[in-house]
Amino acid sequence: MKYKAIFCDFDGTIYTEDHRISQVNKDTIAQYVKKGGKFVVSTGRLFSAIYPKLVEMNLDGDVIVYQGAGVYDIKTKTQIFGQYFKREQAVKALEYVESLGDEYVPIVYIDDTCHCREFNDYVKEFVTICNIGYKETKIPLSQYVRQSEHLPVKVLVLMDSKYCDGFSEEGIRRFPDLAFMRSHSFIVEIMTKGIDKGLAVKWLCDKYGINTEDTISLGDSENDIAMIKTAGLGVAMANAMPKVKEAADYIADSNDNDGVAKVIQKFCLGDNENE
Repeated sequence: MKYKAIFCDFDGTIYTEDHRISQVNKDTIAQYVKKGGKFVVSTGRLFSAIYPKLVEMNLDGDVIVYQGAGVYDIKTKTQIFGQYFKREQAVKALEYVESLGDEYVPIVYIDDTCHCREFNDYVKEFVTICNIGYKETKIPLSQYVRQSEHLPVKVLVLMDSKYCDGFSEEGIRRFPDLAFMRSHSFIVEIMTKGIDKGLAVKWLCDKYGINTEDTISLGDSENDIAMIKTAGLGVAMANAMPKVKEAADYIADSNDNDGVAKVIQKFCLGDNENE
């Protein structure tokens, strides 16, 4: 089998718009794994948020979380790889976001927990989509991160979708050492430049003894681009953002039409598996 590992984004890729994993996708993934392939979910979510979905898919290998900043062993629920924000970098980025006013709502991931200053409509929508809990700090997140015993892995900023592109462009200009990427219509994620899903894919390929050319990566959002470029076959979903489609080798069907299963069938289980 040419493609020995598949790295697959979750939200917007295998997860449908009405928040389901189709039985077709589950069955096709199971066939691929039975044939000897490694299927790895690669998500920006917390491990605690993605874990129930991994159980639902009957996966027990590894999972990429925090946008590539972490890798967990699913069976033991232990982190086996981790990269973190430099504290001062995170503080400065958060101070900038906080200076923009209440229309920009920062969230920070620390110790596999979602932290916000206070609960509001944006936070409600975010935690509902991810089906996770949250912790209110009641103080500015920049202050909380400065005082925290643990380092953050990721900063997210929630806002009206019309502000996302401008916010990202200005953030890149102000912070050349940070990466600003849209992961949803109302979410921009901030990471240390160089820490991304592509890095985690390379790390796991080394662990598995697999060449990155023998892998497939699938995604729909800008934070999937590094992973898509790293794989031998980079796949964008039909519902993907324009920049993702530009970076991809192949455009799959949408997340609502079993696009992941169709890619696995075409390139790994079907007549075209050696293409």
